[in-house]
Amino acid sequence: MLFDRVAEDYDRMRPEYPAALIDQAFTRAELRPGSRVVDVGCGTGKLTAGLAKRGLTVEAIDPGPQLVELARRRMQGQSVTFHICRFEDAELPSGAFDAVLSATAFHWVDPAVGWSRAANLLRPNGLLALLSHVGGPHLELDEAFVAAWRDVLPEAASWISRDANTLWEGAEARRGNVSEVWAWLTKQPIERHEAAELFTDVQIDTISIDRTETTAEALALTRTTSAYLRLDDQSRRKLETRLAAVLDSAGGVLRYTTFAVLVTARVTA
Repeated sequence: MLFDRVAEDYDRMRPEYPAALIDQAFTRAELRPGSRVVDVGCGTGKLTAGLAKRGLTVEAIDPGPQLVELARRRMQGQSVTFHICRFEDAELPSGAFDAVLSATAFHWVDPAVGWSRAANLLRPNGLLALLSHVGGPHLELDEAFVAAWRDVLPEAASWISRDANTLWEGAEARRGNVSEVWAWLTKQPIERHEAAELFTDVQIDTISIDRTETTAEALALTRTTSAYLRLDDQSRRKLETRLAAVLDSAGGVLRYTTFAVLVTARVTA
């Protein structure tokens, strides 16, 4: 499991999720203290903490034991049960949950299983809520970053720049199928036609976030990405040299806007 190898750095560098978006999911799902929810791909517990803080009963799932260990420490005394396994393999009762949530993780679930599994776990009128951070210079807005990646990662040849208007217009155009919305936003091939039948009432909420990173901080965040972790040592060194040169040429400080996004969909009756 890629991220489990860098659990401490992942926890330190990955951004939190805005409380306003978690509150929006809470309200849209009509949750209350004691409501049962599933957190898919809980990682180190960044979303899990927000759910437990709101009094929810959480089943948190992640295949990374080191990640889960950090989450356990964060959740001491909270009503959270951890499952160290894939979402596809977790033993959970059908139709027992008010919401299934996932933060920057649902694209790792096998799409042939994930959408239908989420729908199966939900009670009537239950909510699927997906959160992530999208945009920013690393993949969307800065060609110099993409050029550095293309030197070491073949799949980067297909990366394209998308400004904010393109990003959100594309998401809106796909609202008839929640899996297509999420595939568009995450740039992952996870769309399934049956998701349009499983879920309805797709809603999209975003919050823009202005970020400032030094060269060291930007590189530390890069080291927690799946694209970086899949590289061999030589390619990692080459990438870091290229990225550092780009950042240093800009004065050693990177300023950009990214977007926290919440996508929700209600299970079809």
